[in-house]
Amino acid sequence: MAIIKVSTSIFSAIKTIERAMTKAKRGDEIHLASGQYKESIQFHETVAMKGKNNRDTIIEGLFIVPEHTTITFEQLTIIPTAQFFIEGRAVFKNCLFQGAQTNVILSVSNGEVELEDCTIEQAKDVGLALFNKSEATITNCLFNGNGKSHLLLENSHLTIENSELTDAVHSMWLKDEATIKSVGNHIHHHSGTQIVVQERSAWIDSSSTLSHGKGNGVYATGESTVTLLGSYMHHQQLPQIWMQESELHAKNCTIEDGEESAIMLREHASAEIVKCTIGNHKIANVQATKESRLNIESSQLHSCEGVGVQLREKSIANFLDTTFKDHVLSQLFITEQSIASIKGCKFTDGKQVGILMEKGSSCTIADSSLAGHQNTAITVMEGELTALDCELAYNDGNGILAVTNAKVQVEGCRMYENEMPHIAGKANASITIHQTEFYKGKSLYIIDQSTLTASDCKIHQSDGVQIEISDQTEANLTRCAISNGKTNGFKVLRNSHLELNDCQISNHALPQIVLNDSSLTMKNSELLNGERNGLIVENNSEAYIQDSFITKHIFPQIWIDLASSVELKDTQLTEGAESDIYVQNKSSLHASNCIIRNDRFQYNVQAVNYSNITLEDTLVENSFGKIFYSENNSVITHSLDEVND
Repeated sequence: MAIIKVSTSIFSAIKTIERAMTKAKRGDEIHLASGQYKESIQFHETVAMKGKNNRDTIIEGLFIVPEHTTITFEQLTIIPTAQFFIEGRAVFKNCLFQGAQTNVILSVSNGEVELEDCTIEQAKDVGLALFNKSEATITNCLFNGNGKSHLLLENSHLTIENSELTDAVHSMWLKDEATIKSVGNHIHHHSGTQIVVQERSAWIDSSSTLSHGKGNGVYATGESTVTLLGSYMHHQQLPQIWMQESELHAKNCTIEDGEESAIMLREHASAEIVKCTIGNHKIANVQATKESRLNIESSQLHSCEGVGVQLREKSIANFLDTTFKDHVLSQLFITEQSIASIKGCKFTDGKQVGILMEKGSSCTIADSSLAGHQNTAITVMEGELTALDCELAYNDGNGILAVTNAKVQVEGCRMYENEMPHIAGKANASITIHQTEFYKGKSLYIIDQSTLTASDCKIHQSDGVQIEISDQTEANLTRCAISNGKTNGFKVLRNSHLELNDCQISNHALPQIVLNDSSLTMKNSELLNGERNGLIVENNSEAYIQDSFITKHIFPQIWIDLASSVELKDTQLTEGAESDIYVQNKSSLHASNCIIRNDRFQYNVQAVNYSNITLEDTLVENSFGKIFYSENNSVITHSLDEVND
């Protein structure tokens, strides 16, 4: 290896780089003394060119590195008068590129370039452009003030590490299956989108920071891929990550403090987000729209001034072991036939609704909790909800609100300490509940032509009516226990129907079941230990009771009033503190194969004011006094051998 010295001094034998290149052989080093060298050179030999330092040694002109040639530049200031064109291999170490005279500083076509400890600045358009399957490696460099983009890649590959890129329209622009691997970089203060990924390109980042962009942090389109590992993104003016017909993979990332959204998915885009923290955005933390796909696992979504996650236009999302917290609007909003699957998640401290569903959307949530919302935990409008093994508690609104043709299925859940009914349904809602426990609150409120089906549930300790149905609503309960309410067990109002099978209703402070302008079918059930009546049937109501047991009420166990009727069959009434049956005001009761026994109050059976009671094959006993009382055109019809005075 020979060293060729170049100096602009009058005493130097070699004053130009071009002269040195004519003497250089493969592997030689050309040492440039301090000074400015203005010349255009096409390098033709593999050599190294070194300056004294990159401030005092300046080369200016048109430079070309052709194919099959490797040139190493060290400690130089390089001022291209046109783009520095590379088809071979160029290595730059500790160099300063000043591009004020050219649109593109470095242009590489089917070549290779390495940059280490370099500064590339002030290009009119692009700092480094790679085309036609070129390769580049950049380490510890600064890109500053390059007009449109610091890096432009088409069908090429680049690795950049521990570098800073700032003050351009874009930081990196990838096209035509280009790839950038980014590690530990600082990318900030660009006037447009900082990273643009197009046409099946890939941007792969690890541990970089993207901040203070006036556009997006990353914009990907055209079946491109963005991979983030431990990246930190903050303070973008537009959505920090915008994916359109492209894929996002993010793990161990933090995305926060954006002016709009953290992540926007559009037009069949997809995102896989694992162990990330996303928060403090003004519109939404994550949005998925136009049939996009979203998967979030083991992450935290928090503190958005708008929505936590929004799913629109047939998008599909899966959430696993993720926390939603402190969102001003809905923590999860699902609309326009979108679908969500949720497991092991926590929704807490929302300023409005936990989950809001509408317009044909559907959601399945399992092994999750929703607590501390200032409104309803889950609202369903024209959608379908399935909740499995969940806990809904301490919400200022309902646990679940189902309205306008909503369909809700609940199984294995616990609901308690909600300020409004744990489940409310109206406007043709359909609600099915299985093996669920409700307590400490008003449990179920179902109205307006809705339906309720419940089985194997436990409902107790409500502050208000435990179950209220109204306005042409139908409810069917099987093997349920309703107990220890501070008011009524059931209220059935305004042309509604309640059916009880194998149920137990007990220990309510007010009448356990109240029918008003409605109907009841009760079979194989128990009604016991009430502090008032067992059953009130009033205002043109009807009840059919079969194979049931009614006992230990302080007031008349069955009270029938205002043109109402009751059919008793194979039923037993015992141990009432007052009458077992009281019928008044043009009402009627028919009992067959029943037992009516009372040792505490005379007149087991009473009819007053144009009422009628018929007892067939029914045993009536009273050791205390008389068993029948009627007045004011009322009639009690019975067979004497069935009566024991």
